[in-house]
Amino acid sequence: MSSIEATITKGTQEYFLDQVREEIVDEVPSDPYWGTDQFLPLKHDTSISTLVMTSLPFADGSFRTDAVYVLECSSTPTSPGTALLQGVSSNSLAEYTGIDEYRRVLYVGVTSNLVRRLDEHLNSPADDGAYFTAVYPPVRLLQVGWFRTYRRAERAEKITADLLQEKFPNDFVAYPG
Repeated sequence: MSSIEATITKGTQEYFLDQVREEIVDEVPSDPYWGTDQFLPLKHDTSISTLVMTSLPFADGSFRTDAVYVLECSSTPTSPGTALLQGVSSNSLAEYTGIDEYRRVLYVGVTSNLVRRLDEHLNSPADDGAYFTAVYPPVRLLQVGWFRTYRRAERAEKITADLLQEKFPNDFVAYPG
């Protein structure tokens, strides 16, 4: 690779990192859900209409269709018995010990259909591979960033999780990637 190609590649990577930081990470509020007076519709109603209304403010009118989303989850896990009934394995439950020591529980995910994925997280988590949110149910959608391709969104998912952990060291940041 020539030095010009290396410079262009580095510039592109830095631009992407800046985009993720500005469009997603910098927009995530620092206050925990229990410290805000904000109404939490996901905590009370998980119907499709509520999921659409919760997602609507994050629509940007662009043709970018693949999303990285940040959820704030309940810091109190569901009971192990409930999680096991929902299909979460005992091995998965063992991975989630010690999370209650953190200030907040954040979850970063990627999807090509935001409302469908939120529905899976809230209404059939273990059936659709959302084991973490079967144990720590989402209570608020904090931010959504949109990307032109699923591959870029997958790259942004990891970057988002890393940057959130750096920005909020007292929060637990989960992401499946």
